[in-house]
Amino acid sequence: MSTSIGQNNFENQLEDMVRSFVQEKLETVMKEEMNQFFEENPELKNYKNGSYGRQLDTKYGRIEDLQVPRDRDNAFQTEMFQPYQRYEQWLGETIVTMYHKGMSTREIGNFLEHILGHAYAPGTISNITDVVMEDIRAWQERLLQKRYAV
Repeated sequence: MSTSIGQNNFENQLEDMVRSFVQEKLETVMKEEMNQFFEENPELKNYKNGSYGRQLDTKYGRIEDLQVPRDRDNAFQTEMFQPYQRYEQWLGETIVTMYHKGMSTREIGNFLEHILGHAYAPGTISNITDVVMEDIRAWQERLLQKRYAV
């Protein structure tokens, strides 16, 4: 029994190490993006203005305090994610795929809680699927071929 507790503790430590490594690399890439932005736009009379913290759900779990660099005029935008985006694109694609397969929003929420360690409300999942509802309807109403190769 003590082996499983130790094993669980080790897994948590390993997950924390991976998340902190991912956070460190994301922050490094964003800082380099900002430096490159100012090199490409020397005409801008703009200054760096520190950073702001935000959370981001990744394949490796939730990063709670990701430091995103900013400038005074808000001209810089990272290419890593869109403004106000709280999860990577893979998450939206995964939710839509599970929805295509017939999983309910509550089942999807339980699955994501197991993977990310954070629960999404069924309403949030429904909002994510509403964004691509036209694609889902087109896929559901597509014409089927008479024969399919097996």
